[in-house]
Amino acid sequence: MIRTRASTDARVQRRTGFTLWELTMVLLIMAIAATLAAPALARFGTEQPPGGADAMLGLLRDTRKAAIQYNTTATLRLDPKSLAFEVDTAGAFGMAALAQGTLDLGMAASIKTDQPRLRFVFEPTGAAFADTAVINGGQIPLIVRVDPWSGVARADSR
Repeated sequence: MIRTRASTDARVQRRTGFTLWELTMVLLIMAIAATLAAPALARFGTEQPPGGADAMLGLLRDTRKAAIQYNTTATLRLDPKSLAFEVDTAGAFGMAALAQGTLDLGMAASIKTDQPRLRFVFEPTGAAFADTAVINGGQIPLIVRVDPWSGVARADSR
């Protein structure tokens, strides 16, 4: 049987464009993706990148947490030039070194203080006796302070 071109074209109908069902599904997927991405786009540019003060605040927070957790006095000593630190505990059962290392402030950040070594002492209640330091290297210098009553550390611009 010989097929002619006219009989082949009659059976095969070529589609052009999309059906209403296909367009609806694409729009539904785009709406779901936009709903999931909207909160991230709303916060875009408002969050500060982590800086040198964040690393120091994390170390102070961990030292305070250790003092409360172990029910002992925890002392953090920090050399502002080399950024070497040591955390030790002293309590009724003696004293022990808890952690030591080098604080990573980033390449451009540095600590400015009048003292040769910074000392932060946290009591088991969370209260603290602490020095104050200035972190340079960001857009503005940040002053790292520890509240003596609560022991909570924060970094302010003034």
